[in-house]
Amino acid sequence: MNLDRLRRWPATAVLAGVIVLLYAPLLFLVVASVNRNPASTGWDGFTFDWYRAAWNDESLRDAVAVSVQLAVGAAVLSVVTGTAAAVAARRSRAMQRLNLLFATARVGTPEIILATGLAALLPTIGVDFGRVPMLIAHTAYLSAYVTLIVGARAAGSSATMEESALDLGARPWRVIVDVILPDLRPAIASAGLLALAFSFDDVALSLALRGPDDTTVPIYIFSAVQRRVTPSIHAIGAVIIAIGVVVFAGAALVNRAITDQARP
Repeated sequence: MNLDRLRRWPATAVLAGVIVLLYAPLLFLVVASVNRNPASTGWDGFTFDWYRAAWNDESLRDAVAVSVQLAVGAAVLSVVTGTAAAVAARRSRAMQRLNLLFATARVGTPEIILATGLAALLPTIGVDFGRVPMLIAHTAYLSAYVTLIVGARAAGSSATMEESALDLGARPWRVIVDVILPDLRPAIASAGLLALAFSFDDVALSLALRGPDDTTVPIYIFSAVQRRVTPSIHAIGAVIIAIGVVVFAGAALVNRAITDQARP
């Protein structure tokens, strides 16, 4: 028994160290966002003043509006394009491999490289920087994640229901709507929420392609941190953490609910 504990101790210590390294800064940020001491050098009492100060910042409210619009649009478009690619390739091994290759290449390419390439390309083809190029870039990048997630579900699904529906006279588009897409709902929902969170948090693509009035929340924070970290930045970070937790928890709950509903 003592030998088993001795063997488990290094793994437990490493796990505890990783948890502390990852979550201690987040915990400090949340505590600092409600600390009356603006420097957070000590605890001077509880306050929501920094949240009110952040909310009263008009430029921050504009950044939130841009981020939400961009994230929702990119999530919807990436789900449509990524799901279409996964559905089109689901029954062809060659197409699945090609789809996987292109999706993996996009995921494996650093965002800063893609952002630099797009920033150099757009002026040469006469396209101005702004919201539309940002949306297209987010969609092109995030659709790869959707393709991988939905494609894994599509590749493992049975073709029996599709073949039965076709044999009974259903048109191909009805098979897609009534058979294929319901089977892929858990993966589509999870991929969509993941794309929403990733788009909202993006810095490289948004920073490289934004127009003069297209500042997102991550860009706002990035610019503010370069000057000085203020308590309002702590408040913004705490809100983003809360949104991220809600989004990913929602993805897990939606996935579980749809999966349970699909079970016989």
